[in-house]
Amino acid sequence: MSDCMRPGAWLILAIGVWCSGVGIAAAAQGTAAAGVSAAVLVAEGVDAKGAIVYKSRAGALTATLKYAWFVKGPYSADPGKTVRRLLLSARDIGAAIQDCKTISCADGQITEGMTVDFDVSPRLNYWIALNGQKVQYSGTVEPGAFAARANDARHLAGRLAIDDAAAGGPKVDVEFNVRLFKEFKQ
Repeated sequence: MSDCMRPGAWLILAIGVWCSGVGIAAAAQGTAAAGVSAAVLVAEGVDAKGAIVYKSRAGALTATLKYAWFVKGPYSADPGKTVRRLLLSARDIGAAIQDCKTISCADGQITEGMTVDFDVSPRLNYWIALNGQKVQYSGTVEPGAFAARANDARHLAGRLAIDDAAAGGPKVDVEFNVRLFKEFKQ
């Protein structure tokens, strides 16, 4: 049995998978030979599939959403409340989020993407950032915009569909499956 076949030999991170002493291709080949699908080697919850389209005065802006993180922490408008926040981004900002000490720092890492707040109002609050944060828009949407497959303290999964284009806002359609990545104390 390869060292990577031993229970506990895999370290799954938001940025990838590593087994000590072998590369990912060799490890995937070893698990496939052992009858385990290589797909299970991908850390759950680090990917998203979808897009934001926003029509600005300068023209349409689009961000292809590829990454998702689920964080929790104090809500800035009412620090007595805890917000569950979904972070969606066109690029991998997982290491930067992990380095953040505050939830607002995590928000600031998004230059092409959006945040969605759960549990702090009767509606879902969202913020989009495009073009290096030069274009921003915030709004709210009915909770029904999130078709949940999982919606609890440690897991968010489903499809988010927002169409606020008639009000000058974005059109968002994204699917994701994320586990709690980080809980902030401030």
